[in-house]
Amino acid sequence: MCSRLPRRRTAVTGQCDHCEWTAITDSYAKMVKYYQDHLRADHPAVWLRT
Repeated sequence: MCSRLPRRRTAVTGQCDHCEWTAITDSYAKMVKYYQDHLRADHPAVWLRT
């Protein structure tokens, strides 16, 4: 008999080096998108360099 264990979820956290912005999500891909969106909106000069 095979028992299924619940899938373990890990949180991915991020923060901005230029301000107090922080975020938490469930995947690295989402975090990259959130961070890029934040840079584009709040730090456009930095975003252009990335």
